[in-house]
Amino acid sequence: MRIAQISDTHISLDFPARQSDLERCVAQINALRPRPDVVIHTGDISHDGLSEQYEIARNLLQKLEVPWFVLAGNRDKRQPLIKAFSQCGIPRASFPFVQYAVDEFAVRLVCVDTHSDASNKGELCPDRLDDLERLINAEPDRPTAIFMHHPPFDVPVAPDPFQFVSRENADVFWKIVAFHGSVRGVFCGHVHRRAAARIGSVPVRVMTAVALDLRMGKQEPNAIHAPLFELHEIDATTTGNACRANL
Repeated sequence: MRIAQISDTHISLDFPARQSDLERCVAQINALRPRPDVVIHTGDISHDGLSEQYEIARNLLQKLEVPWFVLAGNRDKRQPLIKAFSQCGIPRASFPFVQYAVDEFAVRLVCVDTHSDASNKGELCPDRLDDLERLINAEPDRPTAIFMHHPPFDVPVAPDPFQFVSRENADVFWKIVAFHGSVRGVFCGHVHRRAAARIGSVPVRVMTAVALDLRMGKQEPNAIHAPLFELHEIDATTTGNACRANL
């Protein structure tokens, strides 16, 4: 299964180039052959959580020619985000967090809400952790990919390596993942630079920002022509954690 990930578009009326970055990203994904099965936006859709920013992002994402879904980042505001995307992009509006599973693909997609109302760092409260366990338990034998905004592990290349409010809650997250052998990979954004790790047998990948002006760390030689997405290929037929990512 081919999954295109985008992240950290930070749409803002004060930075119109970011709209162009997202528009080019959408065009790049539509031009892929074969096309990905699905696109996941892993948060910080908007820079300020304003409804007009979400309207711009939604109108651009609707140009994608494959199914797409979104989740919340630290710059997003949950209620305007849900209002903007409840008819497209967020398939579950009954839960107070932007957290849900998508079941119609070869690999099951579980999107986790790590937004904190009090911090730019990630948070996983007991309600979200319990819900995550329920979502995975609903089909425990199906290969599953988890998408979330904040990396739940130390990213040494970032100025502040650990991006969660509570290491204890991040550890509970990993205990849930480790208990369920169906998880093939965890995919994140937030730190605006690439990173990769393995937690146990599970590969974890962090992509950089779609917004070119916000990219950090080592840059591509010619970033303006670089892909603004990452493509993850997950083999749903194997029994282990088989995941390959490429640009």
